[in-house]
Amino acid sequence: MKSIFCLLIGIIFSGAVFAQATKSQPDIFETLTKKEAGQGSVTIHQSSKMIVLFDKKDAANEGKKHIYISGYRVQVYMENSQKQSKAGAFEREKRIREKFPELATYVTFNSPFWRLRVGDFRTHTDAMVLLKSLKTEFPDMSADMSIVRDDEVRDVELEK
Repeated sequence: MKSIFCLLIGIIFSGAVFAQATKSQPDIFETLTKKEAGQGSVTIHQSSKMIVLFDKKDAANEGKKHIYISGYRVQVYMENSQKQSKAGAFEREKRIREKFPELATYVTFNSPFWRLRVGDFRTHTDAMVLLKSLKTEFPDMSADMSIVRDDEVRDVELEK
């Protein structure tokens, strides 16, 4: 039972549930505990503080509308060496920005890995064009480069 609760909390806070938060949509707790004919049921036993925390997060994002676009990026670096990975990611980002200043770069840390991903592409083919350019420009980093699927978050207001 404890593992199910941990899984549910992990889903809620990891961003795995990609839903646009609006007042008209039910929250995750209502969705999970909704009873439907012919379906199993879920019972959530939790502190009321969890619901309060979830509502606070919802209120902070109220009025902000985001869309999630599934696409591709070129992963230039991924390393888990505790002392060198962060510096390595930012050093490579600096080198790429010098040659390609218009290119979006994303340095992220998801324990234990530091990653550098570049670009925002809707198709694999578009990402492949950048990958070839990067491998030509930076042959010393080419062994670490690959195309990866990644979700891009965009503000709906900026898309207008």
